[in-house]
Amino acid sequence: MELQPIAGGRRRLHILFMAAVGLLGWCTLIAAYALPGLPPGGEDGTLAAPLPVVLFLVVIVAARGMAFPLFPKTVVSLDGAFYVAATLCLGSVTAGILVAIALTLDASVRRVHTRDSRALAARDRLDSIAYVVFFGGMSGALLMISAWLFRADGALLGPEMDHLDVLFRVVGIGVTLLLLHYGVQAARLKIIGESIASFFRRTTLPGIVAEASLLPLAAVVVYLYDPDRPLGFSLLGATYLLINFALSRLTRTSDQLRHRVGELETLNAIARQLAASLERQELVTVVARETLRAIPQADSLTLARLDDDGHGELVLDHYERGNARFERIRAPAEGSAPARVLEVGEPLSIPDLDYSAYFPACSARRGSWVGIPMVMYGGVEGVIAIHSARPGALGAEQRQLLEAIGAQATVALQNARLYELAMVDGLTGLFVRRYFDARREEEIERARRYDTSFSVVMLDIDNFKALNDTHGHQAGDRVLRRLAAAVKREMRAVDTAARYGGEEIAMLLPRTSAAEAYQVADRVRAAIAGCEQEAGLVVTASLGVASYPECGASDSDELLARADRALYRAKRAGKNRVETDPPGGKELGAGADRGG
Repeated sequence: MELQPIAGGRRRLHILFMAAVGLLGWCTLIAAYALPGLPPGGEDGTLAAPLPVVLFLVVIVAARGMAFPLFPKTVVSLDGAFYVAATLCLGSVTAGILVAIALTLDASVRRVHTRDSRALAARDRLDSIAYVVFFGGMSGALLMISAWLFRADGALLGPEMDHLDVLFRVVGIGVTLLLLHYGVQAARLKIIGESIASFFRRTTLPGIVAEASLLPLAAVVVYLYDPDRPLGFSLLGATYLLINFALSRLTRTSDQLRHRVGELETLNAIARQLAASLERQELVTVVARETLRAIPQADSLTLARLDDDGHGELVLDHYERGNARFERIRAPAEGSAPARVLEVGEPLSIPDLDYSAYFPACSARRGSWVGIPMVMYGGVEGVIAIHSARPGALGAEQRQLLEAIGAQATVALQNARLYELAMVDGLTGLFVRRYFDARREEEIERARRYDTSFSVVMLDIDNFKALNDTHGHQAGDRVLRRLAAAVKREMRAVDTAARYGGEEIAMLLPRTSAAEAYQVADRVRAAIAGCEQEAGLVVTASLGVASYPECGASDSDELLARADRALYRAKRAGKNRVETDPPGGKELGAGADRGG
């Protein structure tokens, strides 16, 4: 069962509980073997002969290594039947110690094997040691106690055995062990805040049913067991393991096939959606939404690239699950995981960010992270990355799926880029008016269909004619380019900016309310006003904002006209300011004149 991160106090209590229960179990086993007066390991008061013990140990360890999912979310290994059989064949104490040793070895190997890929399960060495001690000692002691309750050491075996009596003891020991084992596990999970009802429904009930159904096999082992003829038992164990191996391979192959079919269906669905549009804004939203749907372990997705201005910064468009919108973030490139992917051009997986030299460059600092390069035209143009708040949640499987999705997204974005190049103004790098008008119509239809808001911002450079007359058209062109770069820096990947005519720039902000649009417009205004131009020239701009449906516009043309009217109110009010439609709507116009 995959655990969530544990708070400090709960975690310490959890470790203490595991260590105490595990040590108590080991002490009980040692006392049963060493102290007089306790039930002996066999009929003569000694441990069983070495060869049968070794044979049982081999079968138990091998069967445990071939665990497989018999029911959904319930992994079963056929070793449980041999635990119970061992109590009657070898004696309660011998069986308890044998199982404690086998499960300790198994837990140790699994912890070492999963240390790198599942950092949460083994992120603390003390926690790992406590779990290993707990799992082996607790299981061995509970098996021995269950055997005592049904007097396994007094069972008569051999030709004169009572088959019904043996079956009764086997079932009684097995069911008692299962109830005690899952009860202790439930107590452990309660300490770390897991839901007991959920544990019972998803794990305990199907686990008990699955393992109890194997108890008749334990009775068969007891019926056929003869310590003086180990060959028969060896052949039985080999057959048992062969069946286990076949079931394990069959179920794993079936799971892999089912998983692969699911992945192909997901990729096919994503491909259809990506092929349905050439709009970059819509494509990146589809990529984010469908990637998080296909990889439920991920909490967020980030599209990263280097700043075009060469400032050594990363521009990240961050998409949180359930938020349905991108947030633009700027972060230093040095030491970041996306910058590393951009540099080497290879995928990067970080199982636990606490133990990594790189950071994800977004707001999240802990958990696991996977990023892959987006290669366009022979070069790495960007990075698509996913993040989970849980260390170890993103592994090789999620990385492979992200690589497949990223390859499709890269092709779609390449096609969108070619389409955009035909729609881009050569001077400013912004879209042309025709493209903006088409996007405006699409956005108002989307807003009506999904009952969302969007905003239009009109921007005009203050005193631009005088600037051209005084400094020349080349200076005017340089101002337009710098202003366009400032606008793009303040926009998200889903936003659209276009040169609408002359010195006018229009911005389209999807899923943006009037209040949010005002904040964006004012950031753009401040960025332009704070941008020193050459020859000591300082340029300012006036902006008008109109939002659908807040302003009451009936269609996209009226919405644009309202934004244009707000722009000219800003001009008349002194320039270098933002005005909204309706005037002063939601008190957004108050205090707008900053630095004008």
